[in-house]
Amino acid sequence: MIEPDGRTTCGSRRTCADMTSRRIGALALLALMLALSGRARAAEPAPPYPPPPYPPPRVRAYRPPPPRVVAPPPPLSPVMRAVYAPFYAAGLVLRYGVYYVIVAPLEVFGRALDYGVEGGVQRREDER
Repeated sequence: MIEPDGRTTCGSRRTCADMTSRRIGALALLALMLALSGRARAAEPAPPYPPPPYPPPRVRAYRPPPPRVVAPPPPLSPVMRAVYAPFYAAGLVLRYGVYYVIVAPLEVFGRALDYGVEGGVQRREDER
């Protein structure tokens, strides 16, 4: 719909005839660019680079050194074993005591909540 002052309903003075001439120009420019790029592809490829004036340096392959042989430490003397024994026992008590006093009951309680009293196993009819 065109208003009396020559504007279209979208508020622009351009009409459809103006837009087609712009489209034709854009299509012609696009076709020209495609034609020129096709001609550029048909040209001969560039010559390869000349070889370097000196040979490339040789890479020396070094073998890794042999692994060091480390002798195992000598066993502890009986006196040192007696000194270390209480610390070893305390470590075992801490490690397994914490697990069996705190962690394991919480795991059992969690399973009881998940599976219920029957433990997720249904009884057969003939056992009731």
